[in-house]
Formats: sequence, C-alpha cells, structure tokens
Amino acid sequence: MSAKVDFQVKDFSAGMIDKVDDNILPQNAAQDCCNVISRIIGILDKRAGQARLNTTAIGGPPHGLYAYYNHEEVKKIMVVGGTKLYVWNPTTLVFDELRSGLNATATMIFETCANYVVGMNGVDAPFKWSGTGETSVLANAPATGRFPVLYKEKLFCVPGDNLSQIWWSESFAPEEWPAINYWGVKDGDGDEIRCLKAFQGDLVIFKNRSTHLFRGTSLEDFRLESMDAQIGCVGPLAAAPLGNRLYFVSRDGLFYFNGLSNISISANSIPRLWQNVDKDNLDKACVGTWNDMVWFSLPLKQGSGAQESNNFVILYDPVSGGSFWPTSGINASCFQAFDDGSYYAFYSGDSLSGYVNQQDVGTDDFGSPISAYWIGNSFDVGVAGHLKKAKKAFIEDYPDQEVPATLKISLDYGEFLPWTHKRDDGMVREYRAPAQHRVRWRYMAPMFSHDSSGGCQIRGLTIPCKVKEKPKGRTL
Repeated sequence: MSAKVDFQVKDFSAGMIDKVDDNILPQNAAQDCCNVISRIIGILDKRAGQARLNTTAIGGPPHGLYAYYNHEEVKKIMVVGGTKLYVWNPTTLVFDELRSGLNATATMIFETCANYVVGMNGVDAPFKWSGTGETSVLANAPATGRFPVLYKEKLFCVPGDNLSQIWWSESFAPEEWPAINYWGVKDGDGDEIRCLKAFQGDLVIFKNRSTHLFRGTSLEDFRLESMDAQIGCVGPLAAAPLGNRLYFVSRDGLFYFNGLSNISISANSIPRLWQNVDKDNLDKACVGTWNDMVWFSLPLKQGSGAQESNNFVILYDPVSGGSFWPTSGINASCFQAFDDGSYYAFYSGDSLSGYVNQQDVGTDDFGSPISAYWIGNSFDVGVAGHLKKAKKAFIEDYPDQEVPATLKISLDYGEFLPWTHKRDDGMVREYRAPAQHRVRWRYMAPMFSHDSSGGCQIRGLTIPCKVKEKPKGRTL
C-alpha cells in the first residue's frame, strides 16, 4: 500500500532564505528567486517594470538625485550627471542644465533649507538654488563640506579636511558658520564619518565602523552618545528611514537602527548572498523606500573582477518578520520619490548610463520582458527515507493570464525539467510529468519561471504524491 500526500504551496510570503538547508525551509520560503514578490499571502507576483524618465541621456550616470519642494509653485526633480547639475523640465520632457564644472564622480547630497536647496559633494564649492533662475555659491559654508542635513534648524555637514568632525551653521542662517560651531566624533579612531541622518529628533552620525547620536538644541546642551562601536554605515546614500526604523548598509550586512541599537536583518536570512557582495565597493551603495518596502542597491560580484558600480537590487518587506526579494536588471546609483502634485513616482539614477529611471511601473524593463523565477524547498513529506512518486501537478494562477508561468521540477537535486501542460480551465492548469520523472524519488523541488512580456501571478501549487509504505535503505 502507498499513502497519498499532496505537496502544496499556498503561501509565498517568506521570500528568499539561504541560511537554512533547502529541505527544511519553511513551506512559504524560496531557496532561490529573482524578480518576483509576494505582498499578499497566497499570491506570488512578477515584479513591476522600469521606464526612462529622460529619453536623451545627461552627461553621465547620476551621482545625486533629489526632489525639491518650495511652496506650491516649486516642485522640482534635480539630478547630477557627469560634471553638471540638471533640473527636469516637464514641458519639454528633458533635463535642463543648472550648473556646470562639478566633479564628475563625487556624490552630491542635497538638503532643503527655508528658502532654497543646498548641494554639497566634498569637492566643489557648496551652492544653493531657490527653484528658479540660476544657482549661486552658499556663502561662508565649509569649502569642502559634504553630507548636508538640517537638524534643529541648523545646517550640519562634515568638512572634507576633518572627516571625524561635524560643523553647523547658525539657526535659520545657512550662510553663517561661526568657528566655534563644531564637534569631534571619536577623533583619532582611524575611522571617518560616512553618513548623517536626522532621525526621531536626533542626528544619527554613522562612521564606517560605528554609530553615534548627537542630541540637544544648541552648543550649550549638545551631547554625543556612542550607540554601537562596531557597526556603521558605508556611504552617504546608504541609509533611509521607514516608519520608526532607519535602514542602512554596513560592511557586515543590512541593518536597521531603532533609536537604541542596530539590528541585523540579513544575518538570519541571506548570509550566503551577502558573501557575494563586493565589500571593497560598498561606498556607492544606496537605499530607498517606496510603497512600504526598502530597496537596497549593492555591487554584487560577477566573476573574479571588482564590481565598481551598483548592479543588484534586493527588496525588503518589513511586514510579518521581514522578507527579501532579489531582483536583476535594476542598476541604481541613487533613489528618490517625487510628487509633482498630480503624480507620485519612484525614481532611480542609472548606475551605468545617463538616465533617470522610474521604478515599479508597467510590466517590462524599457520595453523588454522581465525574466523571473521562484524555486521552492526540496519536499520530502517529512520522511526522506521513503520513496515517492508523482505524475500530475496543478497550478492556480490569475484568471485567463496571457502567458502563464512555466513549471519545472527537480528530483533528488537533479536538473530542472519542464512538465507538460495538459489542460486548463482559465484558473487552474494541469501538468503531467515527463517520462524522465515517472520514477521514484526522495526529494522534489518546484520552480516557476516567466520570461515573456506582461505580468505573471501564481496563487498556488498542488502536486499529488504517493509515498511508498516501507522505507528504502533502512534495516530497522
């Protein structure tokens, strides 16, 4: 006699986990996946696509992107590419030049003050712009200031000639910088400040290998508190807040700061994937938030050479304990959400060319199909010692989907082979095992893939199995 057991996947929400061996993965987790996501329990979707904002390239890959709002009449998206600063012209649908002669690679960080936006990159003279007319020099500001941030109505930055200090302006006066307004942050520790972020009423100061909080309202009551002596942030664009957490990239993985301590989110989920990140080029990593998700853009090793630009984005959904969703085809040097008053969009700078790309739009990448796949756990019915057999599979998908996903199966860690589509009723598709798979096995892993244009949605998988009553290979 053989027992009948259904292998079922009705939930995909755990995302990718590579710390756990594939045969003991949770049923709702993937041992590997790419360009898919599950935001609703019971539904696996192909990720949305990308589209160009500008069809004419600017002077180089963006190394600064910012949304500037100044009253109702000024809503601007600004970008630095090559040696120039540009602003988007919604009438002509091109980027207009605002400023030239900038350093071609230094990351430009912007901050909004009361009447204008300021820009600093640590190399060129800091500048300001009101939203109309031309830019001008930000008078009296540190010549090599970088990482500007507004905190307690003062403009803070890090001087290029002392990367363990913060300097600040007078309140409501970004062009008044008294010589007494500075503070050392663990001078002499051999480390340097990499990122400044205003968060939960404090100023978070990230060095490469440590985290600090700057508190108070003026020089009379300012104080510095060390929060973590080992974990820091790798770069000025590598941290972004979402809710009551500040997510960031460290040399030791992906973390969030909750106001009290740094918490790793990658160590217990994707430690193997993290090993393939190029740690020597993490200073250009960037983090953005959109639709209640965190987007981490990283340099992932390809072959033996260095990966000098971001070529890999992994999405993190903090709901229900957190899940990771790796992607491909997204090359992001910076992120920025922008609301022009009629349309809210999420943009990224292209790390390879002079374009600003809209994310999470449509179903293709610049007119080309998105290649996606999901690989589940290696199913053994909890009894690997017993041989199993399966002939049919049933997939629930979106009704009347134009191009359905392909189902492939691996038996006992062998090659993934496609199963043959037999019939469907518009909502459930039946598949049959090929001749090579009409054998007994111990482990079975399912794979969905979709390489065609358009979206794809999976709502469940059922594979009826027969389990041999007696175990094979055991004498007791």
